[in-house]
Amino acid sequence: MTLPATVRHRPVADPAALHDAVDAVVGDARVVALGENNHGIREFGVLREQLVRFLVRERGFGVVALESGFAEGALVDAWVQGGDGSWDDVARDGFTFRAGDHPETAALVAGLREHVAAGGAVRFAGLDVPGSGGSPAPALRRLRAALPQVSDAVDRALEATAPYVSANNGVAPGRWSALDAATQDAATAALARLLLRVEALGADHREARHLARGALRLDEQLREFAVLFAPDPPARVVSSRDVHMAETVRHLLAEHPDRRIVVLLHDGHAQRVPFAFLPGVAAPSAGTLLAAELGDDYAVLGITALAGTTTGLALDDTARHGIALSTDPLPDPAPDSVERAVLDAGLGADPVLLDLRAARGGEGPGSIRHATTHIPVDVAAGYDAVICLPEQSPSL
Repeated sequence: MTLPATVRHRPVADPAALHDAVDAVVGDARVVALGENNHGIREFGVLREQLVRFLVRERGFGVVALESGFAEGALVDAWVQGGDGSWDDVARDGFTFRAGDHPETAALVAGLREHVAAGGAVRFAGLDVPGSGGSPAPALRRLRAALPQVSDAVDRALEATAPYVSANNGVAPGRWSALDAATQDAATAALARLLLRVEALGADHREARHLARGALRLDEQLREFAVLFAPDPPARVVSSRDVHMAETVRHLLAEHPDRRIVVLLHDGHAQRVPFAFLPGVAAPSAGTLLAAELGDDYAVLGITALAGTTTGLALDDTARHGIALSTDPLPDPAPDSVERAVLDAGLGADPVLLDLRAARGGEGPGSIRHATTHIPVDVAAGYDAVICLPEQSPSL
């Protein structure tokens, strides 16, 4: 695989070179996405913490949003603003998918807290559906605390959704599918009626509305899984998680109209073009929706690596969030991948940033790493830039 001549590549091993290269891509964009080819990777966490520090302290970004539950993220933001409590409690209860367990996340959030303590202004937010797809309860409990006048509707929603509540989105779909149609519909109806109750209270309750909508999006995602994993799924599906993450960015833009936002999420959610869930089956990503709405005000930088190991996941009721982490070897880069193009160009010894904007619309790499596999994507169409590291390894 050959890199198109229009792709500008810059070595970024030196922090100053990295900042200059990222600055050139970010420009004046109001929303900047920093991706990663898998979660829980040490090198990606270190890099993203460095870039967040630069964007917040040197470029005035005022909101940092992570692919973790929006409802849960309020606890993290309270700690960033100087709240009491231990980091261990925040790490356990303020994140989904075990994101708070990684030392790189701790360093990132501690840096935000230090910035606020020194007189800076920055907010933290989660982007994702509650329980990141396992349970609406975190959103519903937070909603009840914010709007006691809808407590009865919240209680009905908690009771109706209890049969499928799980520690993560690997278990919830199976529990939902095992329910009869009447029980499934009762859960959806309770959540929809709750949302209508909140909306009827007026525009002043914007955050409560977003919490209620997130719980309903989770419920709808469970219906989408049934379609996605059917014997003959359609070529284009919907991902309510991605819809919700894009909605969260809109919510944050409205809540903080004078602030720029950096979002940290998986490459597949960040990319500007639909994400291929299965061969021949794709859904618009959060980045697809944001790029369509924001245009040049949305910039996305993918992050990947040439070799090493990656995080493996397994369901385990005894582990935090029901997820056990392990280490899996990475396969060699696929022949059509951006990683193979970097190797073939002799650029693999050091971190490199590929500025892809001028290559958009032409031929180029057709896939990028996704955990232990590669996902087909027109890389230049999907990303403004890709940062490629020599190696990656799990943060365990």
